Amino acid sequence: MKEKYYKRCPRCNAKVISSEERCHNCGLIFERLKKASNTAAKQAIKRKEYNKVVYSCDLPRDISKVNLLLTAIFLGVFGIQYAKVGRYKMFMFMIISLFLLFLYTLLSVMPAIPDWVFDDKYLGMILILITIPSAFEVMMWGVSIFQIIFNRFKVPVAIDEEYVIEGINTPVAKEILSEVKQNREEREMSSKNRLKRRVFCAKCGEYVKLKKGENTCHKCGCILVEKDKDE
Repeated sequence: MKEKYYKRCPRCNAKVISSEERCHNCGLIFERLKKASNTAAKQAIKRKEYNKVVYSCDLPRDISKVNLLLTAIFLGVFGIQYAKVGRYKMFMFMIISLFLLFLYTLLSVMPAIPDWVFDDKYLGMILILITIPSAFEVMMWGVSIFQIIFNRFKVPVAIDEEYVIEGINTPVAKEILSEVKQNREEREMSSKNRLKRRVFCAKCGEYVKLKKGENTCHKCGCILVEKDKDE
């Protein structure tokens, strides 16, 4: 079968037949990407929930291709196009590389390098180490522009719960909402379990920290009974 009849899974990059609805490798349902947004992905990245984020070359509904392209053309040297979509590591690399490029230009135009900065014999090596990331930064600026034009620029997306509610009657939407509700309940339960209280153990003579729902002393194993504060 020809290459055009295949597509790449945005999660695991596996080659999948274009007519397939689910990735045979990681199980991603491609229909779910229509219910995804970049805003939800950036929120998930800030919460460090990276397992919910998928990088897709198909721009979500809340990202304008024209706006992203203009940002890359006029502000791409600062890596703003990466910060705009939530690719913060790439954005930081662009900023650091731009600073090194500025440092390289400054050192190049200086008439003489003071001895207290570094020896002249190491100057060439230092300039080379500065030039490599700087040149890569300029190259990535141009590459990002072409990637946006030819729909190859990867954007992080995640399931947007609010948008899914609009299509609640579809089976995919119901399945997504079920998973979202389950994940929320698990986070709430995990948060509650982390809350501890101090209970006095008469047998040990010490206060014991217990999680919610626990009533057994960790040291002696006896059952603890909390007394009212008025007693």
